[in-house]
Amino acid sequence: MTVPNPQDPFRVLCITSHETLLARVRTALGKAEGYLLLDPQEIDDALMDRIEKLQPNCILLDYLSPAANPLDLIDSITLQFPETKVVVILPKEKAAEANQVILAGARAFISQPFTQTELLDTVGRIKTIHQRSQQARPAAAVGEVPMSGRGTIVVFSPKGGVGCSSIAINLAMALQEQLSQEVLLMDAKLFFGDLDLMLNLKTQNSISDLVPHIEALDEGLIRDVVAGHVSGIKVMPAPTTPMSAQEIHPEELHRILTSVQKLYPYIVIDGGNFLNENTVTVMDASHRIILVLTPDIASLRDATRFFDLCRTTLSFPKEKILVVVNQNNQREGLSLQDIERTLQVKAFATLPWDPRVALQGINRGVPAFMQAQNNPLRKAFQSMAKNLAAALGLGEGRAPRTATMQEVLAKSSRLG
Repeated sequence: MTVPNPQDPFRVLCITSHETLLARVRTALGKAEGYLLLDPQEIDDALMDRIEKLQPNCILLDYLSPAANPLDLIDSITLQFPETKVVVILPKEKAAEANQVILAGARAFISQPFTQTELLDTVGRIKTIHQRSQQARPAAAVGEVPMSGRGTIVVFSPKGGVGCSSIAINLAMALQEQLSQEVLLMDAKLFFGDLDLMLNLKTQNSISDLVPHIEALDEGLIRDVVAGHVSGIKVMPAPTTPMSAQEIHPEELHRILTSVQKLYPYIVIDGGNFLNENTVTVMDASHRIILVLTPDIASLRDATRFFDLCRTTLSFPKEKILVVVNQNNQREGLSLQDIERTLQVKAFATLPWDPRVALQGINRGVPAFMQAQNNPLRKAFQSMAKNLAAALGLGEGRAPRTATMQEVLAKSSRLG
């Protein structure tokens, strides 16, 4: 597919069989400059050929319109045309499938019915990131500027309820003990972060306090926002309100993370379980992604899909992803051998299932790592931290390379 000229209009193709929806898209884009709505045609077996011919920058895909399975269609489009961003128009009654839409490779989704403002905001955001991804290519060819920071790790799972936040907390404490240096725990679950609650931290400061000063972040400001915990780790909590979280976009998040990396050599990020452009930005700016799953079929399936997405859309190398199996010793759970055979990768670490210790950590604000010395979970995290430090070469005084800002934004744009 030919790379379009950055000066050309942003080319949008709407795939829908509903004339009313198409008319709304046409009206909205017609009110804004810099867009070209490509001539729609009926969906047929030659859809991929038509995309190849029209070369859209963005596809608006009506979730209810395609004859084929929409998730399979999203996957096919993003695999064959990685430069094309897919935005899914998703009915509100299908909102529960939003995460699967993103995992299939869509860049974003818009709830139907939508307003013209919502459509233009979403498409405009994609247009901006698309333009930056085009600009990033020559910049990457000139030279690479490594980020600061010696070890940034993001803990993520495509399935909720598997323990990402607990693992991030205990891993940060274990790394601090292992490395005897400052470790920052950062909450990237911007809308629903709970690290402050789980650590019983009394602070009103959060990452959102840095956004108004994004052009002039300094050490004093960052350290004012970061809270200290009795364990010795430092914590950057998530925004306290959804309104504050909405103000943090990939550019702001990347600037904050790179500024923080200059101050804290070791950072553990709670990435949660929702895959969006901010999550991808954090992942790409990190040295390793800890992929958490539990020994059940649903978690294993989602982990498999995430590996596929990393390979086909995000282009993360396989060695960047470290698989951690939580609650490994459940009596009725899948065996570790079955998990490794399905994922075709060896588990980096396994964590035992101890519901009493886990619930005490959440409800009393006393993480497993701060409980009894002979606690099996504490020992598992100590072993995990030791192996992670070795994998990153942290004991050898050398820093793994991470990406430039242009590369990060380009990778984030490939989420769709």
